[in-house]
Amino acid sequence: MMKRSGRKRLKLTELIYIPLLAVVACLVYVIETPSSALFAAFFLVGGSFILIKGSDLFVESAVSISASLGVSEHTIGLTVVAFGTSLPELAVSVLASYQHHPETAWGNVVGSNVTNIALVLGIAMIITALKPSRFAVRDSLSMLVVSGIVLLLAYDGMLRWYDGVVLVVLYAVFIRMLRGRETKGESDGTVPLGPALVLLSLGIVGVAVGADAVVRGAVDTSRLLGVKEVAVAASIVALGTSLPELTASVMATIKKHHGIAVGNVIGSNLMNIGFVLGIAAMVRGIPIPVASPAILFFIGSALMVPLVLKKGWIGRKTGMTFLALYALFVVVLYWLQ
Repeated sequence: MMKRSGRKRLKLTELIYIPLLAVVACLVYVIETPSSALFAAFFLVGGSFILIKGSDLFVESAVSISASLGVSEHTIGLTVVAFGTSLPELAVSVLASYQHHPETAWGNVVGSNVTNIALVLGIAMIITALKPSRFAVRDSLSMLVVSGIVLLLAYDGMLRWYDGVVLVVLYAVFIRMLRGRETKGESDGTVPLGPALVLLSLGIVGVAVGADAVVRGAVDTSRLLGVKEVAVAASIVALGTSLPELTASVMATIKKHHGIAVGNVIGSNLMNIGFVLGIAAMVRGIPIPVASPAILFFIGSALMVPLVLKKGWIGRKTGMTFLALYALFVVVLYWLQ
């Protein structure tokens, strides 16, 4: 009975996903739509749904394919799943960089990192007190160091292509350092590759179309509201692209998997600033005002994580502080940017 209801939920999701994907693709690539509040909202909401569902399909199918090939579960988690949860940020930032929207490119990364720490981790701490794993402090220090390196590379106000190469290499070094923690899982040769490849293709198409819609919606929204593009990217877009991390951490917290809840945030943030921002800078140089309020929150939130995790158990009071920080971040974006 459980399997049958699971299949029914999957079919229902696909019935929503595929037609919406077709409609958004037509509006973005075929039909010329006016710059209006209605279309901007539709692109933001519809594009975010397609992004998230596309990423979900990508992760599920990639894990199935990896399992059928005998790749260990831990390696899948470090590579495929980490890539999948940050796929919305990667798609939006790289596309925005390519389309000459640098504020959306870096604003999405910075906003996603602040959102992951202040909102996602804050909600997780409010649900229940968290006991981070023994690697959490060390990994959060790595996140802080890479965040600082981003500022050093962009000290002149520009993140160039070779700076992007440095960031990608740093992320690769971090992944290499994690290999010592790997535990081998059992292979599963029974997973059918055909359906997994179909879902993988649907996921990739969805991420591409969804990213294009979100970028367009963000640009139109910033123009209609009369605010800077980075404010929309670091708040509305970042919240949308951080929904996979939010869902994963909240579910992990409810199921008492504290290490996953905290590790998901740290791992996603490292991928955002190392791989995502690095690739976006390699596509096209990104001007970054290092003294902007968004950057200050970016560094400040990264600094808070190792300080908080050193305490061991972290509870609701800390969670409320993190949520207050997120609220202040959004207010500052729209009033001081």
